Amino acid sequence: MLKYLPFVAIAIILLNACTQPNETSKYVGLKVCKLYDSARMFDTTKQTSNKYRPVKIDVFYPSAQQPAQPALTYGDILDMYEQRFNFNTPIDSCKKTSLMLAQMFAQGFHVDTATKFLTYKLGIYSGLQLPATKHPLIIYAASMNGSAMDNPVLFDSLAAHGYVVAVVSSVGLYPGIMSEALDLNEQVRDILFAIEQMKAQPYVDADNIGILSWSLGGLAAMKAAMVSTDIKCITSFDGNDIHAYGDDTAWDKQYNQMRALPPYSPQAITVPYMYLRSEHPKKVDSLYNPILLTGSTKKYFLKFKDAMHEDFSCFPFIAKQVQPQLTDIHTTYHANIAKLTLLFFDAYLKHDAGADVGGYINKLVGGDGVHYNSKLPSY
Repeated sequence: MLKYLPFVAIAIILLNACTQPNETSKYVGLKVCKLYDSARMFDTTKQTSNKYRPVKIDVFYPSAQQPAQPALTYGDILDMYEQRFNFNTPIDSCKKTSLMLAQMFAQGFHVDTATKFLTYKLGIYSGLQLPATKHPLIIYAASMNGSAMDNPVLFDSLAAHGYVVAVVSSVGLYPGIMSEALDLNEQVRDILFAIEQMKAQPYVDADNIGILSWSLGGLAAMKAAMVSTDIKCITSFDGNDIHAYGDDTAWDKQYNQMRALPPYSPQAITVPYMYLRSEHPKKVDSLYNPILLTGSTKKYFLKFKDAMHEDFSCFPFIAKQVQPQLTDIHTTYHANIAKLTLLFFDAYLKHDAGADVGGYINKLVGGDGVHYNSKLPSY
């Protein structure tokens, strides 16, 4: 079962600037920002050169500069993974981790070799000129122990459409692996720190900031939105802002601990909100205890009825691209998730009156009710 594939991979590692509504960019750049939050201690053992909290922000942005170097590969994105909590991790060690992750993805999706994942070319380039004008900002809250590896394909398309996407890696308390409820506090504070850092950039429109998340990043994003007035809209990919009780009692208990951590005031969220959900076991379908029922008057919900959790990442998309003969991969789901995400941010960050999120959801449900359902679960 692939539902927790990224988390299984982590366990193995542990053991061994404002645009017009329709503006697009021909090129997408990537800038890696390795910062420290001096308001928080991290390495209390003083084993590293900096005792303060590391916050790695991977910034995807539109650029007018023609690339002089080859496009980055998915392996290049994976190589950045180990440095999310230790900026000085040697590149050889990073590549070993990248190979382990790629092997897990290849095995999970029945791809012949991990090399196909590692060498898959993205439309992203390192070191391109930063934007000369302000663009709306999308903060991405990564999955549990996740990073930019979650979805660089989507970040590419968003940046090409005129957004700056700032990916905040998911890192808990020292030594930097999320496994306990209190680790979520650090992810929330990382998000808030990243917002402040990005607002100061000359190419960011600080009045138009949204947040996007996948999996456990959804709960962190919601908590950040409960206290930050900078966040103008929220999109959650199958996030834990909705939780299905009854499938895993240990996880139910841990989730309750996470949800109870302050802040917990869902009514404080009044901004537009969209939740895209995968299929869940039917035995727990009526046992949801959500915090999506916020004070927002603009809510969107869509269930991809036979989708798995990973359909909201780039993993199955890349698998299908590198090995087209694969079956049981929902290629249309990736396209519709990307389309809905773009429409949502166009509507609420670019204020494009033509971006009809609800209309597109109705079109999907009306055109193929077997695979799409916009009815909220019963609570």
